[in-house]
Amino acid sequence: MTLSDKKNQKTAPQRGFSLLELLVVVAILTTVIAVLTDGIIQIQKKSASDVYKIGVAQERRQFMDQILRDLRQCGFPGLAMFDASASPTPTTSSTYVAGGLISFSSSAIQFEGDVDGSGVSEVYIQIVVPPSGTCPCSVQRGTVLKSVGGTPAYYTELDNVMSQNIFTAYKYDGSAYNSASDQLSSIKNIGVTLYVRSPQPDSNNSSTTYPTTTMVSEARINN
Repeated sequence: MTLSDKKNQKTAPQRGFSLLELLVVVAILTTVIAVLTDGIIQIQKKSASDVYKIGVAQERRQFMDQILRDLRQCGFPGLAMFDASASPTPTTSSTYVAGGLISFSSSAIQFEGDVDGSGVSEVYIQIVVPPSGTCPCSVQRGTVLKSVGGTPAYYTELDNVMSQNIFTAYKYDGSAYNSASDQLSSIKNIGVTLYVRSPQPDSNNSSTTYPTTTMVSEARINN
């Protein structure tokens, strides 16, 4: 190789990336970043959805426990716990005596009982149906001291209930209560069924799929 050839080799221009190659690289990087970003977003959505489901399930369980605690206090303290020879004579109308179940239907119950240790209260639990006449509905609960009387202040305890019939009643012999032929005093057990829909769609399925939870329990009452 001559000195001239070496000089020409040193001064030869170095070849870089063409504009097309740069565009291809940018497109590939953009696609990879988009896929990674979408994956991270989906993971975050799933995590948030799972946390929300746990919170909602816990809220429903707490409300179910609240209903059962209330029902177990139905009719307590009853007339049998007081001395009949006392003056004035205790009756079910006495403000310190719980008269038990006052009314029952599949969508609403009313009873007397000392549910919080503050004295006998009148307790109301009912389904509230929206103007459309169809669920999702709400469950409201209200209490007022028997000694005070009047209409209680109602509070919404649970939303998105998908059935208007949440209560069932059973008599002492285990048969179902028939409001047309049976007396309220024959009711010994009350069953509660909560069929509740999540207010948010399931992120793991289509955007129109709403998870539902069914909780069933039963309480014996002093009636």
